[in-house]
Amino acid sequence: MTKKSLTRALVLLLVVGGFALAACTPEEQAAVLAHIRTQQAATGGDRFANAISDAGLQRLRHCESRGNYGAVSKSGSYRGAYQFSRSTWNSVASKHYPHLRGTDPASAAPYDQDRMARALWATGGPRNWPVCSRRV
Repeated sequence: MTKKSLTRALVLLLVVGGFALAACTPEEQAAVLAHIRTQQAATGGDRFANAISDAGLQRLRHCESRGNYGAVSKSGSYRGAYQFSRSTWNSVASKHYPHLRGTDPASAAPYDQDRMARALWATGGPRNWPVCSRRV
C-alpha cells in the first residue's frame, strides 16, 4: 500500500468514525473516549508504538542481546538490548527523543530502549538489524 493510499484510507476511517461517534449517546461517546485515553496511556503516547509488534520487538531483543538491556558487545561498540551504536542512538534521539541524546544505550531504561528501537524500526525498517530482523 502506498503512503498516499494509506493516508486516504486513514482519512476515510476518521470521517466514518466521526459520523459513527456522533450517532452515539453521550454515555457511549464518553466510553469510546475513555478507551482511547486508556490506549494512549498504555503506549505512553509513543507515536511509534505500532511500528513493530511487541512480539517482534521481543524476538529482535532476544536475538540481539538475549534480552539483556545492559548488554555490551565485546568491542564495546554496540550497547543495550538492541545493540545500538552510540552514533545511531544519538541520531535517533536527536530526531525523536532529545532528552535521550548522550545517554549510554546500555544504561538507558528498558522502556526508553524499546521506544528507541521502535523509532529506528519505523524510520529505517529492518535494515538496521541485518541479521536479527529476519526473526521478527
